[in-house]
Order: sequence, then structure tokens, then C-alpha cells
Amino acid sequence: MRLTMRSCSTLILFAAALLAATAPSRAADGVTPDQATFSPGKETKIIDAQTGGVGWYVVYVPKDYTPEQEWPTIFNYHGKNNDPKSWPFKELTDGQGYIIVGMEYLNRDDTSDVAANIKNLGRIRAFVASKLRLNSKLIFMCGFSQGGWSTSSFSNQYMDQLAGLVIMGAGGSPGGQGAALLKAKPVFVGVGQNDDANKNARGASDAYKAKGADVTFEEFPGLGHNVDTNDKPLKDWLLKWGPQNKMIASMKLAQAAEKAGKLGDAYNLYIATSKMTGGESAAALAKAISDPAEKKLADADAALAAHKFPDAVKLYLAVSQTYPGTPFDDKAKAQVSQIETDPAIKAQIEQAKLEARAHAIEAEAQLAEKAKDYARALTLYQTYVNQFPTASHFAAIKAHLDALNADKSIQSAAAGQTADRECKGWLQTADNYMQNNMNEKAKPYLQRIVDKYGNTEWAAEAKKRMAQMSN
Repeated sequence: MRLTMRSCSTLILFAAALLAATAPSRAADGVTPDQATFSPGKETKIIDAQTGGVGWYVVYVPKDYTPEQEWPTIFNYHGKNNDPKSWPFKELTDGQGYIIVGMEYLNRDDTSDVAANIKNLGRIRAFVASKLRLNSKLIFMCGFSQGGWSTSSFSNQYMDQLAGLVIMGAGGSPGGQGAALLKAKPVFVGVGQNDDANKNARGASDAYKAKGADVTFEEFPGLGHNVDTNDKPLKDWLLKWGPQNKMIASMKLAQAAEKAGKLGDAYNLYIATSKMTGGESAAALAKAISDPAEKKLADADAALAAHKFPDAVKLYLAVSQTYPGTPFDDKAKAQVSQIETDPAIKAQIEQAKLEARAHAIEAEAQLAEKAKDYARALTLYQTYVNQFPTASHFAAIKAHLDALNADKSIQSAAAGQTADRECKGWLQTADNYMQNNMNEKAKPYLQRIVDKYGNTEWAAEAKKRMAQMSN
């Protein structure tokens, strides 16, 4: 009798905990997909008969959402006899950092058709991605109770799309193609200390570890079939693998852009990173870019105030060229536009623009000459002379070009460089055709070498290949 009473008590407590843990979603009134609009901090119920079950799912947009960034996303499966919801992940993340999609099952009573449920997930994911910016490298599948079991099962056919799993109040094991993709992939398994699924959860933890996953197992002290939404290890896990991963990736992109000299992209990325969790240090890196930009704008403003319009325009254009897509670029363009509305200085402005273009060509030519790439240097200097006869350095550039053209050693080197560049390309093209048994297409390239550079080693190589074709 005692055993029976104890069993009844356990069932009552289990049912109460289940109801408390999985209270019906308090999503707003539902809308069809074509009516759906999303905003930060809002949960939206999407009415969609194709999703099965109750015929709807929910989408929660984090409070800190901005469309300038891509966001980690959780596809969350609910427990048995419950509704699609953002719980417990909205609570665990304090409503920040993740887009959360509360999923429904095609058939609540039978979730064994994994392929159909995965197809449904893909359809819903595509819709959400058409409205919000999902980070395709930070997609997580998660669930509690039946949702935990489903996560283990469904993920086996979706592992190549997932950054990690969260299985709570449930068990399960990896299988199929997904098992081979688990190495080093983060998996969180959580279960109440007094949950009837505790043993299953421990078994799942062992099973995922055996496949090489990076498993975190957490037992919620004193809990039955429920989730501790204040659990620090789980909160830290979600922060680490989602928002912090996003921040680290954004920081790397910013650093790469800066290294490549793309200062506009770098600045914007540093600013975006500085607003992410853990990305506060990026603000100083952004400032290191913005300070010189502000100084150049200040110099341009000073030139404008002194009515040195060509100088001002030249400086503004330099800012736009160096920091494209930034607020500095916007201000510089606005100032140039304002200046250009004054007819009295339009001619000066046009000359300043011409000078800026001419200077860029001159700098390229000088770099090529310094590198002893005389063929390219001569071409660039000739471009300058042809296109910028009114530029301030025209006379000096023309005189320098005339001197280079008169220098037989430079002319010889340039001719050799041109021959090398052209013949190398033609010979490679011919070789490609020959390797694919397309000799007729190779012949014109070889003949071009012989006709234009008949007394060179390139011509000798071309003749060898032509002889090979005849054999």
C-alpha cells in the first residue's frame, strides 16, 4: 500500500512539474506568414496549417536584434501535450542573443517520420530567414521532454546544418549520417535531479561523448521533470556557443578587413562587434580607425571654411575613398554635394576630381616603376598623358614618360616584360587545350607567339609544341 501511495504521489508531482514547466505559450494573436512582421523583444504566433499539430508555431526576436547582424537561432521542440513556445530559452538567455523558433510536430502522436519533420523545419527556417537575419553557422536544435527526444532523433538527419544541440529532460542517442558529424560539436544534456528521465539523460550524455561530441552534462539540483531557467552552466553554454561565437567571428572579419586595408568595412565591423556580448574591446579598435578619419574631415572642413574649394573636395574625396560605407564617407559626400551646388566653384571642383584621379594613376605608375615593372609603368604613364592633359603634374609626367621612352635599356626591359606576360598567358592557354586533346584550338595561340615574338625562347617553346602536334 505504501508503494502504491508513493507511486501516486510521484505521478502527481511529476504532472504538476510538467504543467508548470510547459505552460501554454503566451504568444500574441496569430497571423499568417504573409501578414507576419517582427520586431525586437516580440514573440509572434505564425498560423500555418502545413506545420501540423495545432497548426501554428512561434518566432521570438531577441531584444537586442538589429538587422545589420546575423543572429544565432534556436529551433525549439516542445514537450508532449504542450504548444510551440520559446520557453525555456527565452528565459535562459534573458531574451537576448538568439532568435528562437518554437516548433510544432507534423503529427504530435507520432514523431517517427523524421524526414518529414526535417523537411518542415527547412521550410519554416527558409521563411524565418526571409524575414530576419539568421546566422547559418549558428543554428541550434533544442528541446525539453518529448522535444529533447525529438531533438536527438531529428538532428541525426540535420547535423550538417547544426552548430549544436540542447537535450533536456530526455535521452536519445546519435545515429545515421549525423553521428559522423558530431566530433567536437557542442551538445548540452540537462535533467532534473529527481526526473524520471535522469537515467536516460545520463545515457544520452555517454552516447554523444562516445561519438566525439563536446558534451556538457548538467543535473538541476532538486528538480523533477523541469528546467532550471537560472542554471548558470546552461546560461554560460548558450552564451559561449551562440553570441560569443558570433562576436569572435565578427572580430576576426573586422581584423581581416583592416589588414587588407578595407578600413570602411573594418570600422563598421568593429562597431557592430562592440555592441555584441563580450565585444567591448572592439570599440577601441574602431576608434583607432575613426580618429584619423575625423582628423581628415576636420582638415577638409578647415579648407572649406578658407574657401579652398579644390583642396576641400580633394580631402573629402580621400575620406570617401578610404572609409567607404561609414559615417565619415556619408559626411564627406554630403559636403562635396553641397559644394557642387555652387556654380561659381563647379569648375574648381571638377578640376579637383580630375586631380584626384590623375594622382591615383601617377601613384600606380610610380609603384610599378619602382618595382621595375617597366611595361606596366609605361602603360600607366601613357594613360595619364592621354587622359589628364589639364592635370597639374601633366608636364612633369610627360617629360618623365619621354625620358623613359628614350631610354633603350628601359624600352628593352619593358618589351621583354610585355613579351613574357603575353607569351606566358598564350602558352598556358595552348597547353590547357593540348592536355584536353583540343590541338586545333591550341594552334592559334602558339602561332600568335611565333608571329609576334619569333626570335625569343617563347617562340622556340611554341614551335616545339607545334612539332609535337604534327607527330
